[in-house]
Amino acid sequence: MSEESAAGDDLMLVIVREFRAPIAVVWSALTDPDQAPDWWGPHGFHVPRESIDTDLEVGGLYRACMIKDDTGEEHWWSGVHTDIEPPGLLMFTHAWDKPDGTRGFETEVAFRLEEVDGGSLMTFTQGPFESVESRDAHGSGWLESFERLANHLGVDA
Repeated sequence: MSEESAAGDDLMLVIVREFRAPIAVVWSALTDPDQAPDWWGPHGFHVPRESIDTDLEVGGLYRACMIKDDTGEEHWWSGVHTDIEPPGLLMFTHAWDKPDGTRGFETEVAFRLEEVDGGSLMTFTQGPFESVESRDAHGSGWLESFERLANHLGVDA
């Protein structure tokens, strides 16, 4: 393995999580904007349904806002859906929107779902990030979001 690919691997976030819910139910939670407010964002944040604008097709745009509960601080993000293969693959770009209207550093996100023993195995990837610190901060946020997703699905977190 070259140093360059090793560095690239270090900048990728990978989270594998099993949910004791059918793959169709998990897929619906991942793609239905009406369910998103129940689980999007880490603890201490919420995503109002009215902030979510999404066109769930390849090439379709999306944008949403995560609000910090105690301060009201808004964190907008947006991207483009790059691959959608129900119920097993959802891919899109992700970048935080800056206050001046430009987009920050862009990563690619992928949710891969497989049926396992009546449940769903999710392999989540995001990256490459511009730094290990950014990767780790996103990892913490996603882990909390996936706890909220488990609760939304009615399965053990």
